[in-house]
Amino acid sequence: MTLSAGRSPQTAISTNDPASTIPNDFDDDDSSYGTGESFGNGRESFSDDHHGEDDQSKNNEQAIAKSESRAVQVVRALVVVMLLAVTGGVGYGVFYYVSSGEESAFDEDFEDSSEKVMDSIGDYLDQTLGAVDNFVVGIVTNAEQASESENPNTTWPYARIPDFAVRGAKLLSLSKASVFGVYPRVTAEQRRQWEEWAVANDDWVDDSMNIQRNDPTYKGKNVDSWYPGTSISNNFGPAPENATGPHYPTYYQSPLVPVYAAYGWDLYNDYKQEIDEATSRGVVTMGRTLNIVPDDFAVGWIEGLIGPDLNPREPLLAFYYPIDAYSNKQVKILSGQRSLNSDHKFVGVVAVTIFWRQLLRNILSKGSDGTIAVIGSDCNQTFTYEINGASAVYVGAGDLSDPRYHHKEKFAYLHELNSYDSFDRSYTGFPLSKDFCPYWIKVYPSDDMKAAHESNNPIIFMLVAISIFIFTSMVFILYDCVSERRQRKVLRVAKQSTKIVAGLFPQVVRDRLFKTEEDTKQEKADRMVNAKFRLQQFLRGDGDGNGVAPSASETAKSSSIAPIAELFSETTVLFADIAGFTAWSSLREPAQVFSLLEALYGAFDQIAHARGVFKVETIGDSYVAVAGLPDPRPDHAIVMCKFARDIRERMVAVTKELGTELGPDTAELGIRIGLNSGPVTAGVLRGDRSRFQLFGDTVNTAARMESTGMVSKIQVTELTANYLKIYRKDHWLTKREGGVVAKGKGQVQTFFVEPRVRAGSSSNTSDDQMIARSSAEEKQEHKKTAQLVEWNCAILTKILKQIIACREAVLNTSSSHSGRHNLNVSSSHSRRQNAKTSKNTTSIVSKPQKPEGVIVLDEVREVIDLPEFNASHARNQKDPSTIELNSDVLDQLKDYVQRIANLYRANKFHCFEHASHVTMSVVKLLARIQAPTDEEVQNAREDKTDMASTVHDQCCDPLIQFSCVFAALIHDVDHQGVPNTQLFVENSPLVGAYNAKSMAEQNSVDIAWGLLMEHDFDDLRSAICATSLEMTRFRQLVVNSVMATDIMDGDLKTARNARWEKAFSEGRTSGESELVNTNRRATIVIEHMLQASDVSHTMQHWHVFCKWNERLFNEMYEAFTVGRAEKNPAEFWYMGEIEFFDHYIIPLAKKLNDCGVFGVSSDEYLSYALKNREEWERRGKEVVASMLQKIHKAQGDAEAKALASFSKSSRSLNGQHGSTQTATIVATTPPHDS
Repeated sequence: MTLSAGRSPQTAISTNDPASTIPNDFDDDDSSYGTGESFGNGRESFSDDHHGEDDQSKNNEQAIAKSESRAVQVVRALVVVMLLAVTGGVGYGVFYYVSSGEESAFDEDFEDSSEKVMDSIGDYLDQTLGAVDNFVVGIVTNAEQASESENPNTTWPYARIPDFAVRGAKLLSLSKASVFGVYPRVTAEQRRQWEEWAVANDDWVDDSMNIQRNDPTYKGKNVDSWYPGTSISNNFGPAPENATGPHYPTYYQSPLVPVYAAYGWDLYNDYKQEIDEATSRGVVTMGRTLNIVPDDFAVGWIEGLIGPDLNPREPLLAFYYPIDAYSNKQVKILSGQRSLNSDHKFVGVVAVTIFWRQLLRNILSKGSDGTIAVIGSDCNQTFTYEINGASAVYVGAGDLSDPRYHHKEKFAYLHELNSYDSFDRSYTGFPLSKDFCPYWIKVYPSDDMKAAHESNNPIIFMLVAISIFIFTSMVFILYDCVSERRQRKVLRVAKQSTKIVAGLFPQVVRDRLFKTEEDTKQEKADRMVNAKFRLQQFLRGDGDGNGVAPSASETAKSSSIAPIAELFSETTVLFADIAGFTAWSSLREPAQVFSLLEALYGAFDQIAHARGVFKVETIGDSYVAVAGLPDPRPDHAIVMCKFARDIRERMVAVTKELGTELGPDTAELGIRIGLNSGPVTAGVLRGDRSRFQLFGDTVNTAARMESTGMVSKIQVTELTANYLKIYRKDHWLTKREGGVVAKGKGQVQTFFVEPRVRAGSSSNTSDDQMIARSSAEEKQEHKKTAQLVEWNCAILTKILKQIIACREAVLNTSSSHSGRHNLNVSSSHSRRQNAKTSKNTTSIVSKPQKPEGVIVLDEVREVIDLPEFNASHARNQKDPSTIELNSDVLDQLKDYVQRIANLYRANKFHCFEHASHVTMSVVKLLARIQAPTDEEVQNAREDKTDMASTVHDQCCDPLIQFSCVFAALIHDVDHQGVPNTQLFVENSPLVGAYNAKSMAEQNSVDIAWGLLMEHDFDDLRSAICATSLEMTRFRQLVVNSVMATDIMDGDLKTARNARWEKAFSEGRTSGESELVNTNRRATIVIEHMLQASDVSHTMQHWHVFCKWNERLFNEMYEAFTVGRAEKNPAEFWYMGEIEFFDHYIIPLAKKLNDCGVFGVSSDEYLSYALKNREEWERRGKEVVASMLQKIHKAQGDAEAKALASFSKSSRSLNGQHGSTQTATIVATTPPHDS
């Protein structure tokens, strides 16, 4: 049944008709809906209901849209208003907050200043009145003692004051007063007698004049002459004879008044009220303030007393202190009442005159300006001062303060200040009067003080806050506009989509349709993408949405997400391993190891990308790759073979390039490569670290091909070889005789692959090949020596730059801190110029001359004077890599190292290559000397932290490091391949030259040092040592280091052990400084570092040990075969090595470990020494037998090589006839007897 049944063709439903998308439920059964008409009626009815629902829904949606739009607009407007309000509020708040802070700081400053002013005045009054009280007690006591010892007529007012000149000067100094005087009370009856007595006892005047002339603190004028006061007088002349008195005439005064008579002026005449108040109530009165501006005569009188630092026209006043004849009878005077008891008898007054300004000086600190002090009294006298820091300025009479600040006024009567309240303080004299013209002080701020606390910060912070809010508002508005624009576009598209869908489906169907699509979209997509496609996407890096691997729980929950894995049937897998890497890496720093791996693997990755090979992973020094996935390719075996060839060639280039940087043996590293072809299972193991993995027998077999392969060879299985044969690459293959035994596989036939090598016969004979191989070996040896020269030059150049950088740091520090030179600056400067700019330089550093009859061994020092570590120089030192050495220095350095290399003999062990190996060990140990902050030393050996730190500080000097490397380089120069004992047996000329002690070592030093002292190396010497002191230290370090490598001399060994014990076991030697003890440790550590480096192969990887052990064996065996040794080394070599380990190597390694200087390197050396000793004990006999077998084989090859060379020369001379003769000679030559 079709949907068109019972209808005309015009009404049939077309597949293009939107109505065709109606679900098939409507035309499963026509009977359900009657005839076609009934079906149509039913459909029409359904459509009407649908349109009614849509119209109602549409109207509702429009009403909701309008309502929401209005709500959004209202909210937007409210947000804008709120932003503006918040912006204004925040701006005002910030302004108010910062302004309030400045106002608070101003108030706090004024409070502090006013409090200091009040306290200071109180302290001053306390100090001044206390000094006067003490003075009064003293003069009363003197008067009482004089009256008791002489006669009653010597008491008041006839009391003399001994040493008044000194007492008065001290009182003025303590009280800051300008004038001080004593005024005894003289009655009318006593007047005539007192006038006569005063003239008769005026010798104190001359004493005072002498004191004033010699007093450096006195700033007034000195008088040369004076006249006595024959009678008591006042401002108008002598007092009348009939004056009733009492009188208070001046008698003692300091300083002396240069205008009037020295004594006799009656104080009572002008200051009766003040004196009566003081003597009647027992108080200290303060007189009226004097402002003597109109009185020029008085100005002259005051000016003669005060000196230039005070203005005589400024206000001054006097304190009147009553003299109580009983003041020495009580400690604290309780007076001030209207009536006095019999405990007081007033016999005079002391007047102390001060300037008000003196009270206000030295109160505030510098920068505290603008404090206004108004001083006045209830007697209507007021004066204004401005206090600026430690100084005070008289502003004028009256209250001249700013009325704007009167609300901040600080007021106090002087007698109310706690600081001079006699009942609460230590002052025990008469109190200030509270009733007679009491004085007060008012303190105000000023504009100057306020200006110091005002700034533009309130406005600035307000503008910044407003700007931030305006910017935020603009961002919000911009974002709102962009969002609105985007929302309109989305809404327009949504309306169009909804309109289309709404025209196709009713509301109920529409809802179901949307729900079904959302729920099933991801599931359908996952089912549509197969596993292989997703794996390819993952490997290409563009992903399929599952690139991020789910966790284990997520994988268990979501079983619909299948693992990314697939079987690839046509692939070739490669395993490549760096041969000799383990032994090589044991000699290097971790950074050097990673430098090599990064360079190699980076180059391999580039080749893989170019060849279309997929890199799987790297495991240590193994590189794994595969061809044929993720994109299958039929030529996978060919591609992988070419890739293997390319990485092998790149391996050679990279190691050669890095040889100079990473040291000897780097260029000797090789690579083993194994290939196998077949099916593999590949996939992504999802987890914390998702990894692409290969599985299967093909992978395991490829790994076996690598492990059983040969260095620089590409070994493949028979499966891979068959693939190559299919593509006619038979000429690449070479069958490996006998195959290999692979783990888990048994006997397997394998092939070596050499791409691009075509089959063909060579015209060269085996003899020609042998000669060519010999020539190649010689070239390789020369090439290796050149590489070693370059590496040693690079090491020495690096340290030489450090020397120059350190020297410049010392020079710069010395220039900026004159008087602290640790270096001859002129020499340092000239040497720096030599190192960088000079072209034809003649060294000014004198060459050390060895005294006649002194050998090198005599120069060995127990303690070498090493430079102290300077942290400031280290911090100021520039990066040594930025130092540019002069080309002459570099050329001379390379020439020197090359000539040193040429001076080494062609020994197996004591050769230039071994010297470079020792140098490498020295460089490594120098780098591992512990710095003071290294946790390894602190945690492992806390008691040796200080020791390691001090040794590090000494050995970080670049000249010391250069000396150690230099000594390692030259320590075996011209070594003859036999020990010193053999030289003694042979009666070598070196025996007599060096007193039969360390002949080889001393000879090496003399040869190498003599070469360095030649004129050809003047610039190099100048760069190494800038001063004669440095050259001497350099020589001592080299001598001690090289002499330490003689480990066979028993006396030297015993002496070194004793020095080690003295430095590290006994601690500080009594009578020696800490610097000497530190230098002793550093000296012996340097020697042992050279010792350990000379035999470092015994404390390194087993392969390294075997290499150099075999070379030493070969050297000694060769000496035996030529008659330069008594014993065959093969007879004692096994046990000799064990004894060497037990009695020298392991104790030496333990020394280095126990001293805690070399950190983890000492642990590493000791660990390798113990392992090598154990391995030698187990395999040593086999190793010795193997070495002997190699020697015998080499001897046979040497004879064959000689015959081959003779055969070739015969053929070239005699043609075919010569060839026949050669064959006859070869046939009749007896075989080598092993």
